Amino acid sequence: MANDPRQIVETICPELHSSPSLDMYLDMAVELTDRGFFGKLANHAIAYRACHLFTLTSGDGGSNPAMGTGQITSVSEGGLSMSFAANASADKGGMDTTKYGKMLLALIKTRPTMGVNMAGLHTGL
Repeated sequence: MANDPRQIVETICPELHSSPSLDMYLDMAVELTDRGFFGKLANHAIAYRACHLFTLTSGDGGSNPAMGTGQITSVSEGGLSMSFAANASADKGGMDTTKYGKMLLALIKTRPTMGVNMAGLHTGL
């Protein structure tokens, strides 16, 4: 039996699992995820999407400036400098900006879709 999304979140993103906003993120992920498309892997897709959304907003409503405009590529302490990777490519809908989004993209690639999933994200095939 597939793990419940809550169990998957507990394993891969303990910060979200311990957050009082866990149910909100799971509800959003359920609404944004087509169970029919992912089949028996739907619970994984829901968990990855919830973790992705949580990470994008840094779990605190997006007030963390470090979440900026992409992955942090370098940080300097003297003079406080921070560099970000290029923004997510348009055909991935920003999913490649977090490790959880990348996990969801990898899961999407396992589905037979002729290169485009039902959400319109190009899978790179």
